[in-house]
Amino acid sequence: MHTAVTESHPIVGETLSASPKPNAEIKNCVNGTVHGRHGLFSRIIDSYDSLLVRLYCKARFTIININILHILALCLRGKTKVLDVGCGFGLFGCYFCALNPEISYSGYDMNPHRIEMAQKTAEKLGLKNAKFYCRDVRELSLNENYDAIMMLDVMHHIDDSSKRTLIHTCTEHLTQDGRLIIKDVNTRPLFKIAFTWALDVVMTRGFEMWYWGETRFHQLLAEHFNRVDTFPISDWLPYPHIVYLCEKTLST
Repeated sequence: MHTAVTESHPIVGETLSASPKPNAEIKNCVNGTVHGRHGLFSRIIDSYDSLLVRLYCKARFTIININILHILALCLRGKTKVLDVGCGFGLFGCYFCALNPEISYSGYDMNPHRIEMAQKTAEKLGLKNAKFYCRDVRELSLNENYDAIMMLDVMHHIDDSSKRTLIHTCTEHLTQDGRLIIKDVNTRPLFKIAFTWALDVVMTRGFEMWYWGETRFHQLLAEHFNRVDTFPISDWLPYPHIVYLCEKTLST
């Protein structure tokens, strides 16, 4: 078992907090160019053929702080071979591929309709560096390694055993200096997780969610990574976002 270095850094607004020593590479990549990227994101949303998908994407980023895009871009800085587990309609994938043409991106999702729409939108945007595949993330099998693997709002939709298996699989298929990036929800405070549960019930039309708190996630991630940084994200709605940035080797 690794002894992981861990730091928690609240994120408010458009930059990482000036809290002591977050992941050094991520901290050094902070810049003030967030506003110019919102237009790119809007253009990608408008490229979807389905009106329902366009409305869903716009609604999602009314609910979720759009500055998550900037935060994830910092986490991906310097990484070119990227796997997105649970990519949905490919919104994030298309965004990051448009932002950085050097990225070689693969997106996995178990819904074939979403994968079809994601690939069609990427082709419409001319994003040759984005590929999408239909895969069940609960039974994920990988045959190559990645510089970064990200899972965005996926973990609370799969059971505890599948969480452990998925994290183990992803860890085994990261390059030596690879990063695992998880965005999920925290379980505190209680009123925020209650709000999140209500939204999830509406969006998934089901009641099966498996929420883990920060401590529980950290205990599992520390078994695989030398460094685990956590970044709670403030929002105008009571939604307890949190990003886990995990690295196999210690930063110098």
